[in-house]
Amino acid sequence: MYRYRCEQCRTTSPPVRTRPQAEAERDRHRDLAHAGHIPDGERIVRPPARPRPPLATTVKQALATTAVIAAIAIAAWVRLLA
Repeated sequence: MYRYRCEQCRTTSPPVRTRPQAEAERDRHRDLAHAGHIPDGERIVRPPARPRPPLATTVKQALATTAVIAAIAIAAWVRLLA
């Protein structure tokens, strides 16, 4: 996802999938707002990727889920035998 940012107008375009689409947004904005001139501070930005959780967190979640499922299975097995 890409966005066109014009610092002079303090506007940011809606996100688009490709850089050429963002460049088209830039060209359209230049024509409409700046009579074709290139404004200072314009840029095409790519939002930062979402940070992934640390591996330790993922492992802890997997262990906790396994423990809960095991506890439920043991409880069901004990009731079945009783």
